[in-house]
Parts: sequence; C-alpha cells; structure tokens
Amino acid sequence: MHDIKAIRDNPDAFDKGLARRGLTPMAAGLLKIDAENRDHMQKLQDAQARRNAVSKAVGEAMKASEKTKAEALKAEVASLKDFIASGEEVERQLNKQLADALAVIPNIPLDEVPDGKDEHDNVEVRRWGEAPKFAFEARQHFNIGEWLGLMDF
Repeated sequence: MHDIKAIRDNPDAFDKGLARRGLTPMAAGLLKIDAENRDHMQKLQDAQARRNAVSKAVGEAMKASEKTKAEALKAEVASLKDFIASGEEVERQLNKQLADALAVIPNIPLDEVPDGKDEHDNVEVRRWGEAPKFAFEARQHFNIGEWLGLMDF
C-alpha cells in the first residue's frame, strides 16, 4: 500500500508514475480525503483537550462548592463526550475510505523500468537455468489448485 505522506510530499511524481502504468491521476482525490481526515482528527483532538480541561474545571467547581457551575460544566462534558464518540466513528470511516483507496492502486514503476502497454513489452534482464521440457502439456497452477481443492474460484 502506498504511503500517503509520500503522495503528500510529491503528488506530481505519484501521478506521473500512475500515467506510466496507463492510469489516470489520483493524487488530488487521495489528498482531498487525507486533508478531510487530518482536519477531522484536529477537531477531534481539540474536543478531547476541551473535555479534559472542562473535566478539571468540574472538579475545581465542586471543591469550591459551586454546584450550579459544576452542573453546567458536567453538561458541557457530556455533550463533548457525545461529539467525540460520533467523531471517532467518522474518523474510522475516513481512515477506511483512505486505506481502501490506497489499497487498490498498483505500485509505481521505478525509473529504470521501460514503459509498456502490457507484459509483452517487458524486458528480460536475465534468465537462470533452463526451462523444463515435459513430455506432456503442463497445467496452470490455478487448475492444479482447484483440482486439489485448495482454491475456490
């Protein structure tokens, strides 16, 4: 899976790599999801910090016997807890959306790799040993796996 920080640091190189694979640019869409996720995380962290500060103020108000102020602060803590709980669910959804988007993007080819439409344009770098010659037609690995009950297509 691709590193969103690397895409954030150099979106043009990412899009050029995708273009070499014949894919449309995706960096802008990924960065939009990432920005939304980061913005949401910041709001969530601010709410958590506010909740902690207000919780501390509740304790101080109770210590000073300011019951009405303490009750108002408790209500604020409760609303912040609800906001944080719903915010954490949104954060999980945004993280999943970003991870799902990154998971389906193929690897970016190295600069040394020649461009090509498909595997027929690949360049053979080296060959080790000789290809085996069988007196029968070799079966594909997926046919053998299915025949052995190891694969379910």
